[in-house]
Amino acid sequence: VQTLLFLSLVLILILLIVQTLVLRKRNRQVESLLEQLKEQDREATLGRLLTGVAHDLNTPLGALSCAMHTRRQALTKLKGIIETDEGSSGHELGTGKALKALDDTEGVVSESLKRTMDMIEILRKAGRGEPEDPIILPANEILKNVLRILDHRFKSGITVQNELDPNLFVKVLPGDLGRVFANLLVNAYDALEGKGIIRITSVVNDGLASIEVADNGPGLPSGEGKNLFCSGWTTKECGHGSGLGLFISREIMTSFGGSLQPGSSDLGGASMILSLPVAQAPVVDSH
Repeated sequence: VQTLLFLSLVLILILLIVQTLVLRKRNRQVESLLEQLKEQDREATLGRLLTGVAHDLNTPLGALSCAMHTRRQALTKLKGIIETDEGSSGHELGTGKALKALDDTEGVVSESLKRTMDMIEILRKAGRGEPEDPIILPANEILKNVLRILDHRFKSGITVQNELDPNLFVKVLPGDLGRVFANLLVNAYDALEGKGIIRITSVVNDGLASIEVADNGPGLPSGEGKNLFCSGWTTKECGHGSGLGLFISREIMTSFGGSLQPGSSDLGGASMILSLPVAQAPVVDSH
C-alpha cells in the first residue's frame, strides 16, 4: 500500500511538472503572439499615417507648384524687359505686373513650404514615438493660412465667404486642423466645378464650437450617409480622388475630442460641420 501511495505521489508530481512546462511554453507562445500583434498594430498605425500625409501633401505641393510657375513667368517677363529695354511706359507697366505676381505668391510659397515641413515633422515624431502637444490658437488664423494655399483654385468663378469668428479659440494641432479645413474646402471646390459659393461660419453653444463648411453645389449623394467617412469611398472620377479626405478628417476631429458630421445649409449644397471644444484665449503678458 505504501509503495502504491508513493508511486501515485511520484506520478502526480511528474504530471504537475509536465503541466507546468506546458503552461510555460504556452505562455511564451501567447507573449510572442501579443508582441507580434503590437508590432502589426504599430505598422498599421504608421501605414495609416503615411497614407494620410501622402494624401494631404497634394494640397501644399500643388499650391507650391502653381506659385512657382507664376514666379517663373514673372521672372521671365522681368528678364525680357531688361534685355529689350522697353519704353518707359511699357517698362513700368510690365515691371509692375511682374513684381505684383512675385509679391502675391510669396505668402503661398512660404505657407506651402511650412505645411510640407510640418507634415514631415509629423512623420519624424511618429517614427520616434514622440507625442505632439496641442496648442491654443484662433481657428480663423488656421483657416486663413489654408485659404492662402488654396487661393490659386479660388481665383475665378468661386466666391469664398469666410465668416468664421476671429475670436474663436480652439486647442488643436494646427497642422491637423488645417488638413481638415483643406480637405473640406477641396471637396467643395471639386463639387462646384469652377463656379459657386463656399461659406465658412461658426456658432458656439455650451462651450462647443460648430464650424460649418457649406457650398451651393449639387449636395451630398442621397442615401450614402453611412459611407461618407469610409476609407476609400469617393464620388469623384477615377484618378481624381482617393476617398481618404473625409476619413482622415473625422479621425483628426475625434482626436481633438470633437466630431465631423454632414449638416444642412441654406445654400442648398453640401454641408459639413466640425464640432470641437472651445478653448480659453491665452492671456497676453503686457510686460
